[in-house]
Amino acid sequence: MSTASEDGVAGPGGEPPPEVAGGRKQRWPRRRVLRWALGLVPAAVGGGWAASEWLGGRQGRAGVDADRRAWADPFIQASALGCFSGHPDAGVWLEPIIQSSTPNRPARLLSACLAMERGDENRVRWLLGLSAMRDTPEACLLRELAERRPRAADWRHAFFDAWNALGRPDFRDSALLPQPLEWNLLLAEAGLAWEAATEAQRFPLAVLAPTLAEPRQEWVLAQVRASASVPLLMALREQLYAFEAQAPLRQFLLPSVEERLGQLAGSSPRSLQLALVSFLAGSPLEAPFERRDLEALGKLVELPEWKQPSSEQFFLEMRASFDGLLLAPGHHAWLMASLSQGVFLGTWLVLRARASKAHLTEDEQRWMGRLLWEVGARLREQRSDRELDMGLRLQMFGSELTQHVPSREACIAAWGELGRWEDALKQAAYYRWPLVSLQEESCEPRARNEHLWLRAFAGQGELP
Repeated sequence: MSTASEDGVAGPGGEPPPEVAGGRKQRWPRRRVLRWALGLVPAAVGGGWAASEWLGGRQGRAGVDADRRAWADPFIQASALGCFSGHPDAGVWLEPIIQSSTPNRPARLLSACLAMERGDENRVRWLLGLSAMRDTPEACLLRELAERRPRAADWRHAFFDAWNALGRPDFRDSALLPQPLEWNLLLAEAGLAWEAATEAQRFPLAVLAPTLAEPRQEWVLAQVRASASVPLLMALREQLYAFEAQAPLRQFLLPSVEERLGQLAGSSPRSLQLALVSFLAGSPLEAPFERRDLEALGKLVELPEWKQPSSEQFFLEMRASFDGLLLAPGHHAWLMASLSQGVFLGTWLVLRARASKAHLTEDEQRWMGRLLWEVGARLREQRSDRELDMGLRLQMFGSELTQHVPSREACIAAWGELGRWEDALKQAAYYRWPLVSLQEESCEPRARNEHLWLRAFAGQGELP
């Protein structure tokens, strides 16, 4: 073989690149890999805003470059999803692209990430040293990460330290990184997981992937009626509200889910979240509050806690349930923990409160504002981004109704600060780096205290 250029097939000295030269791990049967990849790609190219992001994102912007167009390639999409999930054959579609005479840069980045996961330092150096890659900010960070990872306690701290060491580069407009992984893009093999699952694992699976519940509605109904898990039922409630009001699955299951949550709440609910389910059940989203509703809500807001158990406890339970059953179990457990937070209850309160303004006296509006403020206070005591955001929204609207300017200004300032925390994480593009170990490691500390996680990227504390 003749020596090829550094952008061609051969490595230094005319030798094939390390992954080609060395033996590969035994792969899944090619037919199964093809089914997996083609099962994922339609999820990405179907409807919804997430699809537009995966298909190159920002398509309306003038001058879409080749790197962005590369993300429209279904094989690159499938490889990116495989990187995020830790699929054993994530690179099977990349090899022909890498071996072409003009391999694109997103494919090289994905291949470098796969090699880094395997600990293949020679391949990482070769891919990141190619002329079109070596000076990109993305390659610089990956080289720094590869240098630090063996000495660091874990992937997330190695990444965080590498990003800071390079001066906190801004990757928000990166065309080489895929868009953040959407929750539903890793459920292509949920049906296979169902067949392998135990009876105890199947109800959480049906909540995670409601398409599994549709042909098994009677079985799921029996699980709902027997369940004592408030967070699992809350997660299912959130999933069902995402369906159209006339969807058969929602109509069949939702009344029983809310009835079971009401039974678990009893006459003395132990959390405000649980109490609000019964309080709001059966009412339209924009039904005005009557005076009697405000009296009932006034009693509920005296409850000292938003939810039980904590997001962390439920996350750990779900991760243990999905471990060995689904790829990226932490990713799916984090989704379940997020769904169980019941943040939509806050949205429902705001919608009803807005619809009530024309029907209430000025004193009653102030009363309603104080009640919303108290609900927001319970949410702000939680440790997730979504709960803090909703708590602040409730308090901003509540202070608008009470016409108390100082409290409203304080909430607006706190909400702006939360936005700065989120922007810092977007600057690092943490959730866009297709390294499954990096992504999976982030889930538990976020479930424990996402505020600390966000603040660390904003330079306001240590990374948990």
